[in-house]
Amino acid sequence: MLRTHAASPSPLCFGAAKLMPHHLSLQRQLIHHQDASSYVPVQRFSMSNRDLVSSATDRGHEFVDDGNIISAVRSSLRDDLIQPHIDTISTNNDSSQDITVVLLLAVSGGRDSVALFHAVTALLRKNNDDSILNTTICLSHDNDSGDGIKEIQCELHVAHFNHEQRRDNSDEDEAFVQRLCAERGIPFHNYSWSDEEFSSAKVGQTDENTMSGISFTQDIARKWRRRKLRDLLSDLVLQTNKNTIRDTNRWGAILTAHHGDDSDETILLKLLRGSHLSNLRGIEARSDKFDLTTDMSPSTCVGYFAKPMLQLRKNDITNFLESNALEWREDESNATNKYKRNKVRNELIPLMRELAGGEEALQKRFNNIDQQSRAISKDLKERATSYLASMPSQSEFWLPGDEVDIICEEAFHIWASRVTDRQLQLSYDQINRIKFQVERYPSRLQWTIDVGDLWRVQRNGHILALLHDTENISDSLPWCIVETKSVLFDVNDQIESDTELFISIPPELENSTLTIKRIKDVGNLRFLPQWREGRSPMKIKEILRGQKIPLHHRDETPVMCISGETDEQIVAVHIENLEKRRDGKWIIQSYFHPSKGNCVTKVKLAKT
Repeated sequence: MLRTHAASPSPLCFGAAKLMPHHLSLQRQLIHHQDASSYVPVQRFSMSNRDLVSSATDRGHEFVDDGNIISAVRSSLRDDLIQPHIDTISTNNDSSQDITVVLLLAVSGGRDSVALFHAVTALLRKNNDDSILNTTICLSHDNDSGDGIKEIQCELHVAHFNHEQRRDNSDEDEAFVQRLCAERGIPFHNYSWSDEEFSSAKVGQTDENTMSGISFTQDIARKWRRRKLRDLLSDLVLQTNKNTIRDTNRWGAILTAHHGDDSDETILLKLLRGSHLSNLRGIEARSDKFDLTTDMSPSTCVGYFAKPMLQLRKNDITNFLESNALEWREDESNATNKYKRNKVRNELIPLMRELAGGEEALQKRFNNIDQQSRAISKDLKERATSYLASMPSQSEFWLPGDEVDIICEEAFHIWASRVTDRQLQLSYDQINRIKFQVERYPSRLQWTIDVGDLWRVQRNGHILALLHDTENISDSLPWCIVETKSVLFDVNDQIESDTELFISIPPELENSTLTIKRIKDVGNLRFLPQWREGRSPMKIKEILRGQKIPLHHRDETPVMCISGETDEQIVAVHIENLEKRRDGKWIIQSYFHPSKGNCVTKVKLAKT
């Protein structure tokens, strides 16, 4: 439905319907051009107020902007996105004067994204140099004043997603955005749900997956959009890097039209999910940078997700569109409470506004929560990062003792995300379960807790490790027996080494098989090393403790075993030299120690 007046807000990308008859079955469609290097005339993106009106006038669009929509977008692009990125570039790098940013706008056709489209295009200024070839929208910058960056070379692209969930309305959304781009010469990239075949298990991966056959959900659609946007940004930023060194200064950002009302909704949704106090903040204006990856990608090319309208309210956006008689598409599903966010927006926030004493009072409450949460998060992150840096190993989490304070909680949350490559994001309830187990049962030094998604937290002594149920440690033993043969033992032979052992097997065990196992597979059997001959055997884990093997390593220690008719015995144990980080050696049990001149078994070993 087409709107030129106030209506309910729409999300970034709508659901979609059947494809239009003229639709081309392509994963990405470009309007006017198929060659990504020759889209549109050269233009310039201005960061200064005086250029704003003239640039809009040059394009034939002079906007009424009482709510300062364009100014707010410009300020956010400069202060939250472009200037912070430029500041990370060395001032000694002369090529920093030729930096190009690729801005990829996600435009659904709804109120918010259409307002962002018009605000960004209003900041474009024509470049009169028509001799430049193979460029799209060019932007230059001047960084020689104290006010920060003024202009920057830039290319502007638009991406649209047709989810095909709203029949003809979805196709009309696509046609509407396509027309907007065509009117202003902006490259248009379209993705359609039916062009994809994928499984929900693969949707979060970075390779090209397909999607038909899977029921549409908001979560799957969101992951699909993010993956496609990142892939497209990589293609656009890196497209000229194959031929020039200069263009390694290209970088990019994906712009979405989230505004202040969306940020408030996010705080409430986090509260309903039980998020930690340090995470009860609104939407970030800019994400952490991510690498733009293709086979040709240099390490200097990065991208961001940015949201330049967070300082604006929904009413400001509506007034801007209405004042300028600008059209937008309305998603009728926004008026329903099918999704939790819609219910928060349509029912909970109006009630809270009434109870808080009006819009201004409620905004002050949200702002206070956001500021306090950010302050707590900053302090906790600094302390937790310092604690993680002090750990002897980053592959395992070292408990500070029998008490888990808030710093340890935050450190474990950060560590779990790192070691799983962000696959595991532990909730506060899950961390509380781990904390309860550590503090309530300090003498229990070995246990396992299931934290969902096939992940388990395992404690061994003062060490916590994360295991995935698809991992089978027993299938990857660190040692194997390569060969066994009978030889006459000579006094010059080295009884024990890292790869060869000479053992004396008693007659009653001559037909038995030697195997490599782990201590956890055979149990805490007794063992008598040669240096304790004549004394009572000790449990194997006591021997390891005496050899300064940490508790969390003892169960995984490899042993060579032999089985009799009634029981299993340890022939030798491998002792690691963890302190000096050198290869360890095999220690033979006294009972199997060879004697000079006897026929013994020579065992040849190898690491797997």
